[in-house]
Amino acid sequence: MLLGIVIHGLLSFMPIPLPMVPQDINQNPEIYGYIFNFIHGFRMQLFFLISGFFTAMLWRKQGLRNLLKHRAKRILFPLIIFAPITCILMIAVMLSYAEFPVSGAAADKFSGLASHPLGLLVIGIMAPVTGHLWFLYYLVWLILGFAVVVKLIEKFQIRSISATTIREPWLWLIPITLFPQLLNGLGGMGMGVDVIGPDTFGGLIPWPPQLIYYAIFFGFGAICFGREEFDQSMGLRWQACFILSIPALLLAMYWIVLRNAAFKTGWNGNQSEIIWYHFLTNLCQVFYVWLMVFGFIGFFREFFSNENKMVRYISDASYWIYIMHMPLIVILQFWVSKWPYPSMVKFLFICILTVGVLLVIYEYAIRYTWVGTMLNGKRARELSEA
Repeated sequence: MLLGIVIHGLLSFMPIPLPMVPQDINQNPEIYGYIFNFIHGFRMQLFFLISGFFTAMLWRKQGLRNLLKHRAKRILFPLIIFAPITCILMIAVMLSYAEFPVSGAAADKFSGLASHPLGLLVIGIMAPVTGHLWFLYYLVWLILGFAVVVKLIEKFQIRSISATTIREPWLWLIPITLFPQLLNGLGGMGMGVDVIGPDTFGGLIPWPPQLIYYAIFFGFGAICFGREEFDQSMGLRWQACFILSIPALLLAMYWIVLRNAAFKTGWNGNQSEIIWYHFLTNLCQVFYVWLMVFGFIGFFREFFSNENKMVRYISDASYWIYIMHMPLIVILQFWVSKWPYPSMVKFLFICILTVGVLLVIYEYAIRYTWVGTMLNGKRARELSEA
């Protein structure tokens, strides 16, 4: 969650051709682009894998009915409550700070799209209704899919997958992840932005390649719960995973630059190069994401396997911080965008102030209220020693 603050804080320092994204006077797309892609290439995939793992854990321990109740309280209700609030706040920020081009071209395009037979479908997929909380919406769909799979398993008495499938996942994870990955990342190509990873759409109609893509990570996490082979073998070579992820990331970024450059010169006459570069960058992206996922599994088992009150507190607070960070971070980006200071100073100022303000609000107005109970479960203040 906190890495999401970082990548959103980077956006104003990268040239993104959208009027709602603040554009800082001191942009450095080379440096910040690598940082952004380093995080964006694995962050949400790891989140969905962990979500699948704990969803299976809740199902095994409490049953399907209690699982659905728990997930509704932790995921569905926060989405229903906070998506409209953050959307209204973002609209207010945009109207106050953003400079929208005075042109009827956008309205004409929207009108033409709405009149097209498939236009409403496209609008339903791409309209940012859920905003930066899109992942909660997709997670709701995945949990519903999980419930359907559970019912099918119980009805047809389907056997669990073999130990080899868990112990040696590379042979099947790479090809099945590559298929939806090839249908993702097209938005960046259209805008000429060299960003790796899947597309992000916040509409009420889930984008099928995006949903299938994250379902793979969610499903793998779910099937790994309670398996000895996962506990024994997964993440043992986490150092090697991190090392190998470096060339995978660099190659993915190298080929995505070539793909976007070829696309910019025109589709006609460059189809073969665009398709080939698109395949190569997405193949490297798939290797990168799984190397990072397995690397972090091993890393956290090595250093964070024991109970730690500070880590638990930050983990609880991160949910609230992520939900409410976007309006504040965009205001700060607009605010400092004209300051004649180094970009790194402004970037750190944005992130630290955003986290600090929301952390104080969490401690004194959220953690021990019904909102904190909804997000993380009931928490009681620790009595200080006399």
